[in-house]
Amino acid sequence: MRSPFTGGEITLVKEPRVLEFRGSKFDIVHHHYLCNDTGEAFTDTHLDDLNLNQVYNQYRVQEGIPFLDEIIAYRKQYDIPATKFSQILGFGVNMYGKYESGEMPNLSNGRMINICKDPVIFRNYFKNAVSHRLPEKERDSIQKKIERAIENKRVEFDSELERLAALGNTERGIYTGYVIPNLQKSKQMLVFFANKCQPFVTKMNKLLFYADFFHFNRTGYSISGISYQAITNGPVPHKYDALYGSAADVVEKEDVFFEKGDIVGEKLITNTAFDASLFQMEELETLNKVAERFSAKTTKEIVDISHIETAWLVNESDRNIISYQLAFDLKAMDW
Repeated sequence: MRSPFTGGEITLVKEPRVLEFRGSKFDIVHHHYLCNDTGEAFTDTHLDDLNLNQVYNQYRVQEGIPFLDEIIAYRKQYDIPATKFSQILGFGVNMYGKYESGEMPNLSNGRMINICKDPVIFRNYFKNAVSHRLPEKERDSIQKKIERAIENKRVEFDSELERLAALGNTERGIYTGYVIPNLQKSKQMLVFFANKCQPFVTKMNKLLFYADFFHFNRTGYSISGISYQAITNGPVPHKYDALYGSAADVVEKEDVFFEKGDIVGEKLITNTAFDASLFQMEELETLNKVAERFSAKTTKEIVDISHIETAWLVNESDRNIISYQLAFDLKAMDW
């Protein structure tokens, strides 16, 4: 990229700033470019989105407003069109569709949307506040969809227990990269790197860390929602043993030996094809960039590289969980 003012060289600047949104102030790492010739500051659409995402993420958590993926998922579990869902919630015909397109809900609407998360609560709301205003046929159809969603929730309960066991009882926030921990995507990331890099477990832990933190560096969101901890040999998923145990259906551990027969580690292998459909295009780009950067590195080399990261340096002595905010100071990956 060149300067829009002179066509010359530019510098990416990251600096702490406080931005205000709807009466609240939020600390972010502000990104902008400087023209090296004139010293003028400017941004592009990508940097504007990254700066705003940092504000919006904190605001949503602070005020209990659901994130975009949650807003979409809440409605889809009932298989009700967005226009009709908007009317059911009392928003007007098109408002809910705007929220699914990325517009930030106001406080009251955001909290109203939260009742849709639990089908039992939504059933009570629909029965008491809405159903009497609808024609009988339409009312019965929606009630059947709500009952179906309640039954599906019961079926999903076992999957949720598996997710909590593998990734921990973590809520969306700065320690998950503002993403709800996703076990299926985490397992597919293991498959991706096992296919691309055939890494030892220690190296795989670093590949996962760099994928999630580099993606946060670029977008303000992680990919998997995994929380990472700083330990002696670098950043690792907080519950990586449980993660690998849950992923035994897609990734296997194979002991690797020196010629003298000494075990040097467990290598991760897979016969499973990577499921790219779970990922957005930008997430796939991140995974490929991390694989290209580190596939040829040995385990020791990637461990040593991870030891230059601020995310590890400031947390290792106390074995802390790492804030994704430190992703903006990654040394080993750049734009």
